[in-house]
Amino acid sequence: MDLDIGRDTLIALAAVVWADGEMAPEEANGLRSAAAQLGLPQADLGAVEAAITQRVTLDHVETIRMNRLTRLFTFAAAGWLVQLKGHVDAKETEALKLLGDRLGLSDVARERASRAASVIERRDTGFDLVALRSRLSTSLSQVGLE
Repeated sequence: MDLDIGRDTLIALAAVVWADGEMAPEEANGLRSAAAQLGLPQADLGAVEAAITQRVTLDHVETIRMNRLTRLFTFAAAGWLVQLKGHVDAKETEALKLLGDRLGLSDVARERASRAASVIERRDTGFDLVALRSRLSTSLSQVGLE
């Protein structure tokens, strides 16, 4: 199954980050780095930049068309990104739970996705999406979504 990381994933990440009412510079830089790594079309880059500069919620995110691996990736990346500023706010934790619900992830899938993301190295330039993609593809491809 292919991992399709795109606009909806990045907007979901922005929505979780915005849950505490702010977008820290580290979080914004992480999202911009992710968008750059993905080589998104200009229209999608504009939508991501708008989600960075103006508060978005999970209501702005399309999750229905995401395949299983993309859902796992989205959840793992969101959990990683909210930790960039050094702590996770209770509202961000609540948003992560809501994102997991909207993605249809079981508790086991959430735990494994979080564990996969926690061992990915932070770079000065942002989040290593390639490393996370590889880790999720190999270690989580069999995780169910019940």
